[in-house]
Amino acid sequence: MDDKIKRLIELHADRAYAIAFRLAGNRDDAGDLVQDAFLRAIKYMQSYDESLPFEAWLYQIIRNLYLNSLMLESRRKKVPLSVVDKDEDTPVMEDFLADPERGPESRVEALGTKDTVQNALNGLSPTLRMAIILVDLEGMSREECARTLGCSLAALDVRLHRARSLLRKTLTPYQEGRA
Repeated sequence: MDDKIKRLIELHADRAYAIAFRLAGNRDDAGDLVQDAFLRAIKYMQSYDESLPFEAWLYQIIRNLYLNSLMLESRRKKVPLSVVDKDEDTPVMEDFLADPERGPESRVEALGTKDTVQNALNGLSPTLRMAIILVDLEGMSREECARTLGCSLAALDVRLHRARSLLRKTLTPYQEGRA
């Protein structure tokens, strides 16, 4: 591997992982996203326009890989909520919902702040999630983010407003409970 590519990976791996983790919501998928993104970046390095920031190009690759993974996931076979002939030890959604010990209250109490925020982020559409992650969590400028996402500043502002409103609506009950 040439020194330039090594240097780019060293410079951007941590931030790329942070973005991928916030998108995917778990370490395994985030690691896979980052690995795939760097492999693609290396493969297509000749098409990279060096007058543009490398991280913006890399984040576009991560975003595209994530959106592709969502499309593949939606095409997979869905698991039924109940099974007609099931083994007694095989849990199904009906069992989970019927068990008061595993209700939403106990789940929320078990979650820490990071998990709560990550779950709120996971509740956003990928478009809104990527905008809020890049601007509010990663500190990217609005102009840079709009360029990375391939949208206008006005469109980005709309996405940020919607994402912030939805997050505020989702997280306010948790904040009020801590007050």
